[in-house]
Amino acid sequence: MPAVSTRRQRMCFRFRWLRWLLLSPLLFCLHTSVFAQAAYTIVFGPENSSAAAIENGGRIAGQWAGHAFVWDGPRLRDIGTLGGPGSTALDLSDNGFVTGSADRADGSGAAFLYRGGTLRDIGQLGVSSSGAGVNASGEVAGTWVDAAGENHAFLYSGGLARDIGNLGANAAHASGINKAGDVVGSSFIAGFAAFHAFLYRDGSMRDLGTLGGPSSSAAAINDAGQIAGNSFVDDDVEHAFLYGDGVLRDIGSLGGLFTQARALNEAGHVVGFSTYADHVPGIDFSSAFVYRDGLMLDLNRLTERLGNWSVLDAVGINDAGQIAALACTELGDCRAVRLDPIPAIPEPQPAALWLAGIAGLGLAGVLRRRHRRPGKRAAGQMRAQRSISMCRMPSSS
Repeated sequence: MPAVSTRRQRMCFRFRWLRWLLLSPLLFCLHTSVFAQAAYTIVFGPENSSAAAIENGGRIAGQWAGHAFVWDGPRLRDIGTLGGPGSTALDLSDNGFVTGSADRADGSGAAFLYRGGTLRDIGQLGVSSSGAGVNASGEVAGTWVDAAGENHAFLYSGGLARDIGNLGANAAHASGINKAGDVVGSSFIAGFAAFHAFLYRDGSMRDLGTLGGPSSSAAAINDAGQIAGNSFVDDDVEHAFLYGDGVLRDIGSLGGLFTQARALNEAGHVVGFSTYADHVPGIDFSSAFVYRDGLMLDLNRLTERLGNWSVLDAVGINDAGQIAALACTELGDCRAVRLDPIPAIPEPQPAALWLAGIAGLGLAGVLRRRHRRPGKRAAGQMRAQRSISMCRMPSSS
């Protein structure tokens, strides 16, 4: 009996081991699916800098020490002014165009176009102007101001700036442009009753409507024609939206009453800032967010080693997922930052894991058969079947 019991124990052990070999790939896959999550590392810009946009190479445009700059991580390039004291960069293209606003010697501000070390005044309309978006063709969308102080949207193309109209009241603001020259922004509607997001395409301006509240505004457009912006849901609550295929979709908030979208990439991932339900205006910080795969995520909960820093506002996202943002401490130290995605560890595919398990099971079977004498194969199979059954049943005394 002891010899039979020992053989039975060995067979039970082998059966359990083989069963574990088959099931372990599935369990591993489930484990990695539950615990894998996207995360970012943080790269700090210079003290008292602010970011405005990021391009696909990871370069950031913004303002530092009162001047427009382009920052690529190790280097910061001051792109100067138009003779006055200050400037700020608001957008940049992948091939090196930068736009924004710079002071002239007479004190007025003008939209500029910068590339390759040359800063050019393109403020041809009104008493002042500012570029807000630029594409790879050097076309600029922005806002010019008339003598009465009213804002108007413009498109700079082919060396000339032209007013692109409004939605019924003589006031509009442009905020973004894509490679096709489509422009987005906001305009007052007739009677100055409210302002609405617009899309300017092929010489005409279209009202994009709202999410149910009185007003809305568009912040950015990608090359696929998706638009990120903001709209009041009612008189008090403002949410970010993502527009595509003729539909304005509410992408929610982090629980609070106020959310603003700033930018989006070609995948339709949106960044901006939002509040939580318990935030006290003027006291609590806002939180930067990224919206992707139908979820709005707080970047402060996804970024490693923040310490006493908080990421307050995300202003740009490129196609690699890098994010330009503003981070501050409670002591008031604020600066531009870049959030770089941490490469995800590839998750094993279930089918491949199952095949690996089955292959292991087959290999174990081959090894077991090799240890049997040829004449004992049939008897061994019967003993194995009995042993497996015994493993499933409680032993009797």
